[in-house]
Amino acid sequence: MILLIVATILLLVTMNQMKMYEDYFSIDDILSTQERIRCQLLVDIPKLGFLESSSSSTALDDEKKDQKHEQNLSSLTANTKLELPYWMIYSICNCKTRFATLPELPLIYSRIQRQIFAADATVVDLAKQAPHFYRQGRHLLELNFDEKRQVAITLLQTYQQRFRSIMDAAFHLVISNDHHHHESMKQQTGKFERQEKILLLLGQAAFRDYDRLVNNETKQMLPPKIQGMTNDLTNVLNDAMNRKRKK
Repeated sequence: MILLIVATILLLVTMNQMKMYEDYFSIDDILSTQERIRCQLLVDIPKLGFLESSSSSTALDDEKKDQKHEQNLSSLTANTKLELPYWMIYSICNCKTRFATLPELPLIYSRIQRQIFAADATVVDLAKQAPHFYRQGRHLLELNFDEKRQVAITLLQTYQQRFRSIMDAAFHLVISNDHHHHESMKQQTGKFERQEKILLLLGQAAFRDYDRLVNNETKQMLPPKIQGMTNDLTNVLNDAMNRKRKK
């Protein structure tokens, strides 16, 4: 129970950290928002025929180039399905006049994939399937779609299930001297997505500090500073303790 509470606090701090520091030059934010999402137009849009995936081709002769030019000047009709990056989807789906809707979610957040996460989220290779799973999911929740609540629950439960593996890996990579054990742990950590790898480094730094503390190598256990995450976590815990003392 305590582990789940800590995991939830770290998730909230991580999400707050992403929202606080993301900007135009954030590489993680650029990578997470450039993922393509399928949308369906609700209105006709003139002179954007080149956005249709069917209009893309690498080798075109003169006749095909003429056809492509005509198609580029044509309109996109209502009910046309397109695959566009998230940053564009957000603009056309969340404006006052909605230009598009989401007929289906990205594969990693689909109903079938959510069932896999619910069964055992630790076996999913997020590094390969969704390197920015949590960040991209948080962005996705800013859109309006029917399964929004289910996706939010999946994000939280997936994090809670995988948190124990992250902390176990951090502990064994610091404490264990067995080469084979290290290799198996590295294979496991290879499935971690971006934010999970940050937490892995955070856990390793914390275990090293604890090891130095119990061996009298230091008299003070300082929180590791990894992208400012621990500062936020320390503030959250200090505020909670202060409120408890006042009561």
